Amino acid sequence: MLSYQHTYHAGNHADVLKHIILGDVVAAMQKKSTPMFLFDAFASRGIYDLTSVEALKNCEFNTGIGKLWPLKDQSNPLGITRWFRLIKRENLDNTFNRFPGSTALLASMLREDDRLAACDLHPQEFEGLRHSINSSRKLALHKRDAFEALGALLPPKEKRGVVFIDPSYEDKSEYQKVAETISATYPHFRAGVYVIWYPLLPAARHHELFKAFKRSAIRNILRVELDCGNSFPDMQMHGSGMLIVNPPWHAKQDIQSSLHWINKYLTDGAGKTHFSWLVPE
Repeated sequence: MLSYQHTYHAGNHADVLKHIILGDVVAAMQKKSTPMFLFDAFASRGIYDLTSVEALKNCEFNTGIGKLWPLKDQSNPLGITRWFRLIKRENLDNTFNRFPGSTALLASMLREDDRLAACDLHPQEFEGLRHSINSSRKLALHKRDAFEALGALLPPKEKRGVVFIDPSYEDKSEYQKVAETISATYPHFRAGVYVIWYPLLPAARHHELFKAFKRSAIRNILRVELDCGNSFPDMQMHGSGMLIVNPPWHAKQDIQSSLHWINKYLTDGAGKTHFSWLVPE
């Protein structure tokens, strides 16, 4: 929806999960030297200012990067180290005020022959994206509807890649729309890895997403989820998860390590995790 601006939520516990797990997936894909295409369907601003009025309104970053930042220099799993390294690179003053989003993460992981396309339709969010991320031969920014772009930009010439989808879900129909769009796209790009983020909210509408995928012809869907329980009582969103279609075999161990670490340090081990097949092969 065009009313949604992620700056109000940047750096929270959901961003921690989505960025670290997304990095684990891409890194596993890059174990093969062949070029790949990365697609960030709902890019938003690219880099967020956590000192802005919007970010400070609810200080949601205190449920995520704010809580984890003191651990940045200890020995951590590979995916956590990668994420901290990216944030450090944006903050030479040893703060986390400039918080990189998914597009910044994916851009930082591009190899010489990889490509990235990032979409956002919101005027202010796209303008912020243009100011924080430089377009180039390898990186294209699109001010267009994400669902339309999925059909237009896939399959890529590289024949392999990662498609990242994390709508706001403020429009309740998006749960169904995500599943329908990927189901329509999948036959044209079966080799793609699709990473779909979803929130855990009191209405539990993520189960609509689950049901739609179970009804689809798509197999091999991994569910990675962290329910933070009562760790952050001031937030309506009590956790989040990711469905990964065609998860790279090499990613599974790193994802499990990252998920365990996030639960241990974000919720002091009190959260509930899922690492299981929503739909098996």
